[in-house]
Parts: sequence; structure tokens; C-alpha cells
Amino acid sequence: MRIITFLICVLISQMAFSQIEKRNMKSGEMTLINNDKILFKDLTWKNDKAYYINANTNQPEDLFDASIKEVEEKEITIEAPVAQKIETIENDSFGYPEGVYKTKEEFINKTPSSNPRLFKRGLYGLDKPPLGDSAPICYFYDKSDSKLKYVFAVVHNSLLYFNVRAILQNRNKTDRAQDSDNPNSFVKALVGGDNYLYTEVPLGNLWAKALAYNAGVAGAAVASTLTTWKGVVWDFKNKEFNIFKNCNDYNDFIREKSPEDILKCEDQQPNYDFVRDAMNRIK
Repeated sequence: MRIITFLICVLISQMAFSQIEKRNMKSGEMTLINNDKILFKDLTWKNDKAYYINANTNQPEDLFDASIKEVEEKEITIEAPVAQKIETIENDSFGYPEGVYKTKEEFINKTPSSNPRLFKRGLYGLDKPPLGDSAPICYFYDKSDSKLKYVFAVVHNSLLYFNVRAILQNRNKTDRAQDSDNPNSFVKALVGGDNYLYTEVPLGNLWAKALAYNAGVAGAAVASTLTTWKGVVWDFKNKEFNIFKNCNDYNDFIREKSPEDILKCEDQQPNYDFVRDAMNRIK
């Protein structure tokens, strides 16, 4: 906790001296106050936020301007965006009929309670743009333009999506510190078999984010940088979700199931290309 406190103090100090030029850019690279870097496309500014397309995921995102230390305009080339890599992996309904699964029990029994006409929209941007089937995360809206909430899962266009709130409410007891900024969003199942269903979700540590938010406006900007994509497994046997909080947590999960897939943890998060391959082997 002392390390987290110190880090936040340092980041807030950096923000006090940060000056960025707020102009629209076709493409480039931004450096955040925690020194993470994001390759972007179609950057625009509105009020206190930057809106852009993450070039690695092809997904729209936004950030508080106070969380950005530097913006560099340049041409970028991404050979294999994450969103494209995900599409090369088996992803379908995994035997679940089309429709909305309101409860965990409906999902376990493969009996959706309804099958309304739904529309996928993005999480970010002012108008929440429509999304195609390739998008790994979205909101669902019905024909009356109401956002779908408080359900367990959805099968839409023969693709299975888990509700993020349902993941957090049905997670393993060791994963209680994880939290989402968008609990009403849905994430697509990427790998699945008789043992597990695997997806990836943007999550952050609840206590680290709460500490940052307590620092006021500047702290809120820091908190926006604490969320990262993390692997999540639906465990058929235990009827719960298991969140890979970090690389070591993934190793704890995989150790007895497939020892050859243990990773050398050089970074906080595991290499998710490798994790998806591992999940394909044990699914």
C-alpha cells in the first residue's frame, strides 16, 4: 500500500507540470503519466477528455487529459492488432442458443429467458457508435434504445457474451479486489470447450483505484490509467469465474492443468497471445 501511495503522489506531481497540446491528430502515440504508451488513431478532444481509437485493439477509448503526459503525432503501423488476433481464435456460441440469459441458472441450463432484437454499441465516444461482431466488448441496446442491464450472458448473432457485472458477482472468492468502470458492458467469449470458457475484460484493482479517486480530480486521472485487460475463465465444474489478476495469478491457475504453459513473469500482466493458446489446450 505504501508503494501505491508513493506512486500516486509521484504521478500527481508530474501532472502539475504536464503541458499537452490539445489538437486533433490522425495518428500518433500518447504517453500516460504512469509512462504507459498508447498508439492511437483519430484523436479528438472534448471538454476534459481525449477521444481516440486504440490502434492495438481498434476500439474507441477515452481518457482524462490530466492522465496524459505527452502526445506525439506520427504515422503508425500495426501488423496484427489484438482485435484481429482474437478473431483467429475459435469464437462462437459454444452450444448456447440465441437469446438473453438473465441468471446463472439459465446459463448453466442453456435456457435463455428471452430473445429480443439487440444492437451492439461502443463503450466510448459521445454517440456510442454501432459495432460489428468483431468487437470484443460492447453495450447491448434493445429496439427501444434501452441499455441491457442485470443479466448474466447474451448470445447475439451466434456469439456468446458475458456481462461484466455478472463476472464480478460470480467470481472466485480470491478475486474480490477487482472492479470495472463499465459493469453493464459485455465481453465476447474467445475460447471454450468442456472445461472452460475464456474471455478478456478491462479491470482494475479496487483499492488502488479508490486510493487514487480520494486524491480528487488529479487522482481520478490517475485512476483512469489503472485499468488493464485481464483474462477471465468461466469454470464449468465450480460454476464461477476466475480472474487472472496478474501473471503470477495466471501461473497459479495453469500450474497443475498444463505445467508446460507456465510463464516467466517479466511483466505485471501475462502475454495474452500465449494465454489464449494455453486455454485452447485445456478447454
